[in-house]
Amino acid sequence: MVIVNGQTETGIVGQTITEFLTQRGAPLENIVVERNGDIVHRADFDVTLVAENDKLELISFVGGG
Repeated sequence: MVIVNGQTETGIVGQTITEFLTQRGAPLENIVVERNGDIVHRADFDVTLVAENDKLELISFVGGG
């Protein structure tokens, strides 16, 4: 079980952050991922695996005026 933005999600343990975000259709270039309280650097998205009991926060930036 993984908590993503306060919601329980299953079936994502073992995926990289990139795989997880791509599956969700998240914009890789405009997102910040926090994993267990630490920011995951974009350069590490391809090598950071989602683990059991992780808590992820996804923050997207939206432009506008």
